[in-house]
Amino acid sequence: MPSSDEWEHACGAGADTLFRWGDHCPLDAIPYGDHGGPQHGPNAFGLRIAHDTYSTELTSDRTAVHGGDGGESVCGGYGILLAWLPLATANRNPSMADFVHGPEGEDLCEDFTTRPVLTLGP
Repeated sequence: MPSSDEWEHACGAGADTLFRWGDHCPLDAIPYGDHGGPQHGPNAFGLRIAHDTYSTELTSDRTAVHGGDGGESVCGGYGILLAWLPLATANRNPSMADFVHGPEGEDLCEDFTTRPVLTLGP
């Protein structure tokens, strides 16, 4: 599994913006169910990453999960801007990481994904 920093690098693909697609946040739609939104396109590396607020990706860092929050922000009624934040490249949600790695997360392990990485070089 990638480290948290490796995941963020893979997601952002060199972008210095809040989201991998830029700083624009469509405030007229929530990311879940918005099939034409910017989150559905590949990033600059061609990866389909951080595209679904329900899809949580694990890293080797047990204190960080990325790419989504299991739908908490969308279903929790946090508002449109906060519904988009789980898709931000550098988003970290310590309570979601605690949940994923706690006893509740054991029953949900099939709902989390990992992104394999290979070390190149010596």
